[in-house]
Amino acid sequence: MFKNYVTIAWRNLKRNKLHSTINILGLAIAFSVCFILFLTAYFQLSYDSFHTDKSQLFRTTLFTNSSQGVAQNTQLPLPISPALVSEIPDIAAAVRVNMGLKENVSYLDKNIERVVTRTDPGFFEMFNFPVKTGSSTETLSGIQDIAISESMAKALFGETDAIGKEIGIGKIGSQQYFTVTAIVNDCPRNSSIQFDAVARIESLPDYNNNENNWGNNSSYVFLKIAAQSNQQMVESKLVPFVEKYYSDQLAQLKTEHPETMETRDLLSLNLTNMEEIHFSGERSTPLALVYAISGLGAFILLIACFNFVNLNLAQSFRRSRELGVRKTLGAFKGQLFLQLWGEAFLLYGIGFILGIVLFTQLLPIFNAQFDARLELSTLFEPGFIMTMMGVFIMVTLIAGGYPALKMANFKLVGILKGTISSKKPGILRNSLLVTQFAISTLLICVSWIAGQQLDFLRQKPIGFEREQVVSIPVGKLQDGRKVLDRLRNELANDPNVIAISGTATNLGRGRDRMTSRTTIGIDYDQNQISADWLLGDFDYLKTLEIPLLKGRDFDPKFANDTINAVVVTESFVKAMGVTDPIGKYFGGDDAASGHQIIGVVADFNAYSPADITLPVVIHLSSSEAINYIFLKVVAEDPQLVIDKLSSVWERVASNAVFEPSFLNENLQAWYEGESIMTKIFALASGIAIFLSCLGLFAISLMVIEARTKEIGIRKVLGASVNRVVYSISIYFLRLVLISLVIALPLAWFAMQTWIQNYVYRIDLNPITFLMVGIMVAIIALATVGYHTVKAAGANPVKSLRTE
Repeated sequence: MFKNYVTIAWRNLKRNKLHSTINILGLAIAFSVCFILFLTAYFQLSYDSFHTDKSQLFRTTLFTNSSQGVAQNTQLPLPISPALVSEIPDIAAAVRVNMGLKENVSYLDKNIERVVTRTDPGFFEMFNFPVKTGSSTETLSGIQDIAISESMAKALFGETDAIGKEIGIGKIGSQQYFTVTAIVNDCPRNSSIQFDAVARIESLPDYNNNENNWGNNSSYVFLKIAAQSNQQMVESKLVPFVEKYYSDQLAQLKTEHPETMETRDLLSLNLTNMEEIHFSGERSTPLALVYAISGLGAFILLIACFNFVNLNLAQSFRRSRELGVRKTLGAFKGQLFLQLWGEAFLLYGIGFILGIVLFTQLLPIFNAQFDARLELSTLFEPGFIMTMMGVFIMVTLIAGGYPALKMANFKLVGILKGTISSKKPGILRNSLLVTQFAISTLLICVSWIAGQQLDFLRQKPIGFEREQVVSIPVGKLQDGRKVLDRLRNELANDPNVIAISGTATNLGRGRDRMTSRTTIGIDYDQNQISADWLLGDFDYLKTLEIPLLKGRDFDPKFANDTINAVVVTESFVKAMGVTDPIGKYFGGDDAASGHQIIGVVADFNAYSPADITLPVVIHLSSSEAINYIFLKVVAEDPQLVIDKLSSVWERVASNAVFEPSFLNENLQAWYEGESIMTKIFALASGIAIFLSCLGLFAISLMVIEARTKEIGIRKVLGASVNRVVYSISIYFLRLVLISLVIALPLAWFAMQTWIQNYVYRIDLNPITFLMVGIMVAIIALATVGYHTVKAAGANPVKSLRTE
């Protein structure tokens, strides 16, 4: 019997080639896209899930409600960790984690750049980063001990045993030396903590100065709560802790908010569970976006299933005679259901297998386009396999089982009398078509408006020149200050170079893909100010064309400019509450203890406009590292300048890689999240409308075939071709218009809610939604147009001819 069912199913597939091709093609595309989107969501949701005690692990965040607004700082001062352990017994352990940038690591004559993280000795006991060689409890027992990743060990030592070897970290000439005590497995890609090497936090260059400094926020603090305690119990005990150790800051906040007396509403230490870290904090991955990606996959698969149901139901009326004969010969409903559901299972199986094949081909393209770094190996993880098999079985049972059950329940009398017809499809088919186009319309609106918001952010004035400024990372092998001086000498008389300056922090993200942000808290006359702290050099303002409003720029003639002079933005002055800030000090009352304001510039965005925008303080230093060099070049032929810089770079920094980029390129990294969202939704909306039109194409063909004689009679009675085309098209257009009425208000509400997350945002324009509606209607009419015109133009003699 099973063999007969398979044989019949295969014959039906071959007999109805168009029907089968549309079903299999739609399912294969839907499954492949579903795999990619579900795999993306699965990877995001798996972040930090490999830690054994993850339910007890938390990261601390300082919540501040000042006159500048609400701020949450995940980087805290160094002394807070030992204070938490000593004050709160519910905290079993605490470690500080200073996630550094890339540093130069050397062994003998070999130099490589790797990320070195500084932390406390209990790091490997708290977190499950497997120690391959060495002991997790004694790995960082000495201050100059270091644990390195397996890939870093291979890069430095090859096949030689790395344990006990001494490596240098830092620029040549000012290196710190560490002894390798352990080799650890490379960090999983789904880890919020990433490192190539782990050293003691005491090895930080400024550790001694900041060990007891509660004003320097530089490290993440992770806590492990005792098994008998919980998050709420610890957070309740953090209230008196804040009142004790942040008493001065809390008192100032109470003067700013006299109506608010609760400590929690002004200043608090909050806990974020380890598995939620990836979705919390500034520029983190929004959890809603992950669910949206999962929803996209489900929607696309749903559209393909709707096509399957509609096509099978429409096809069922053609097979009514076959089913009638089988019932007459004694076939039971259960047998007919198994046969028909088996055919659906075969179709879904073929589509599923082709979807996997298509998925393997599309994955590299998806990774390249979205920098997703998804791996095929994840496809074979038990959790993902169970998820996808569950999806396959569910959609097969529902989408394949319903038409099979409907067809198996056809009344034998109705079949023999010929009263079973497809002329009145009923509510189901229309509802499925409406739902398909509603989903497609919603996705098109989302992608379109997300694209408008992205363009708005990109075009928003940011307060400095970005088109003609070249950014060059110095690298870790060179002294940035010396390279800057040499470059100034080499290009002093070059007419194509207008200005040169240096900085510790890039604007945007260049070809080295590194970025950092330093935020400071300042108390001035009972006003609390949070500001971005930028290290610049002479001609920083000139190079970036940042307008000076008051005071003066940094000047080599003033020796103190590299010691305590700063230039601040307008918003910083406003937060100070003064009218003339020139000459005033903050952080201290005189030159020995504070910083003196020498100039005021217009506000500019040192970081993404999508992030919290803070005032900016620019300072100079004679000792802090210059990591990037900015050059303002002429506009006529900037590429010519780049080519010349390449040869000059060989002379001034021979062993540093030349990786120039223009700031307008760097700033695109600010909008990576919005760009990825726009591309994913645009791709999903394109696939959704394609699948919807694919189903509409097949349904329109079947509807027109069923109405062939009706069309012939209309033409014989004098109906014109245009009238026939109108009568058929208006049926489908009516369904599309219903879908627009449903989708467009939902899209308006969803996008209005989404753009509220941005300080700088577009205003939703009704014309956008109108254009989307017109576009969807035109696409739908074009889909059914070919069959409609062909049927309307056919010879009525042929359409009225019977067997």
